[in-house]
Amino acid sequence: MKMSRTLIVHALIFYLIFNNCFSQTTEIDSLQNLLKTADDTTQVNLLRWLGIYSRSEDREKALEYGLESLEKSKQIGFVKGEIEALYALGVTHGMTDNYAESLDYLNKCLDLATKQKDYSNVCSVYNAMGIVHKRIGDYPASQGYYLKSIRLVDSLQLEENVSSEYVNLGILYDLMGEQDKAVESYEKALEVYKGPNRLATENTVLSNLAVMDFNNGNYQAALDKFLQRQQYAEEQNDNVSQCIGHSNIGMCHLKLQQWKSAEEHLLKSLELAEQLSLKHQIVENYNGLADLMLQQEKFKKAIYYSNKSIEILDISGGYEQKREVHQKAYEIYEAVNQLPKAVYHLKQAMTYKDSLMNETKVREIQNLQIQHDVYVKDREIEANQLQLALLNTRVEQNKKRMVYFIIILILLLFSASLLYFRFLAKKRSNALLFEKNQLISQQKDVISDMNRQLEKRMLRAQMNPHFIFNSLSSIQHLISSDDKKGALTYLSKFSKLLRQVLESSVNITLVLKEEIELLKIYVELEALRFDHSFSYSFDIDKNLDLDKYEIPMLLVQPYIENAIIHGLMPKTGDKKLTVSFKDIDNYIECIIEDNGVGITKPKKKEVKNISRGMSITGKRINALKKFCDQELVKVEDLNTDGLSGTKVTILIPKG
Repeated sequence: MKMSRTLIVHALIFYLIFNNCFSQTTEIDSLQNLLKTADDTTQVNLLRWLGIYSRSEDREKALEYGLESLEKSKQIGFVKGEIEALYALGVTHGMTDNYAESLDYLNKCLDLATKQKDYSNVCSVYNAMGIVHKRIGDYPASQGYYLKSIRLVDSLQLEENVSSEYVNLGILYDLMGEQDKAVESYEKALEVYKGPNRLATENTVLSNLAVMDFNNGNYQAALDKFLQRQQYAEEQNDNVSQCIGHSNIGMCHLKLQQWKSAEEHLLKSLELAEQLSLKHQIVENYNGLADLMLQQEKFKKAIYYSNKSIEILDISGGYEQKREVHQKAYEIYEAVNQLPKAVYHLKQAMTYKDSLMNETKVREIQNLQIQHDVYVKDREIEANQLQLALLNTRVEQNKKRMVYFIIILILLLFSASLLYFRFLAKKRSNALLFEKNQLISQQKDVISDMNRQLEKRMLRAQMNPHFIFNSLSSIQHLISSDDKKGALTYLSKFSKLLRQVLESSVNITLVLKEEIELLKIYVELEALRFDHSFSYSFDIDKNLDLDKYEIPMLLVQPYIENAIIHGLMPKTGDKKLTVSFKDIDNYIECIIEDNGVGITKPKKKEVKNISRGMSITGKRINALKKFCDQELVKVEDLNTDGLSGTKVTILIPKG
């Protein structure tokens, strides 16, 4: 015979309800008196407590109080009261086996508590939903809700006591036949317990473990636990628990064939059960005593106790208990060879067994129907939520509905948001020519820029020595020509030029104004070097802001040098050099024009001299081409119609 938790606690629940009726009636009267003068939130709370205390007497009245508390909460905007009213209604429906309605209210409570971040009530709802799903036989869903409650407390480090969730999990695992997990959950319940009444939790766990041991045939282990639990019940003066405890202890002694102890505890339990009018427990004790006497072959006493249990069961009792009692009567009469009576009780046992099976099938069908009702309710909730969302889009002035609209709108537009951001990124990348993808190519652009800067510094480092060597050659020429005055003048201007170059050596680029000053000094030096054999002029566009733009240092100088050395010096007669700077859209246009011999094929020994300076400048021009797609240098031969000379046009990108 297996020991059922439902059977053990049935009498306890009945007793508590019976004895609490008078105290609850007093509480209800007190709450109703307070309700007459209460208002707002106090009235909401009083209505909810009236519903809770009315559950054991009038379930319909309890629901009425709960609904009134809910409506009052909505009227005054008391969200906390609304959450607790929904929870109370869900629990009340669960106690009346209206599981679909219970889950409906609990789901509403869960939604509102989640939005308000009321995690304490969220945990309570999860636990209640786990109990409801366990009762309708949906064990996986029940397990899921218990675990959700535990995980929520762990993840947010709440101060909630999840000991009851672990106890419920243990009971669930035992029902599912996973006893190792059940024991683990019971141990965890004790480990995480937070509260002043730890002994009560320990004894609850102890009772569950004892039942598990008994059903597994570990009668001595079950007995030890039941004895420990009995001691706690005696300390608490809990007569109902003592009554059940004596019965459990007696059954353990019976299984261990310890007849005297078994009879002693079963009789004590019977005495307490009769005092407390616990009919269910009275039947259990009579049937246990009948079994005890049968095993000792005390058949008269066995028949007496069996008849007493049948007599009480004729008034009330369930199919399972009636089947067990008639089965025991059959065994007794068969043992004393009273076959007609044995056959009668066997038939009765078989009848109740069939009835029990039918009842079980009916319950299974009811549970399936309840699960279907729960499914329908869930679908209704989803449909209502969708309808509410559609209505919210039409009522923009309502703040609460606007919140729902924004949430739904965010969900609907979530898939399009990535495309939108990609569009913005593409728009920005189109605005920035050198940046294809800002996130991916940013480092590449920085490295490329560093390479360009290094390349410019290298080319400038090559350019400066070239210019200095040419200038020193000019000074050497004047000294060798015994033109001391010219050499000194040249040296003075050269030192001024060199000083300005060195002061600007930190920068790769120069402001256009400073660059023109350098070029003027350079041309003046070259004119001095060649005894002012050529004239020169600088033509600067008045619209060109000389202080705004920067250009690569000494970029133009090699072209001027080339015009003087290879264009003007070989010519006889009037020699003229013109350098102009103009502002043209995105470029600074520099034109170097001379009336020299024009473009001629250089001699072999001049090739090296020409290529050295111009090749460096060519590389610098190529570096500038990376910022534009236009040809930057144009060289024109002016040897037409009796004229001669060369015109070099250089486009320098701004910025």
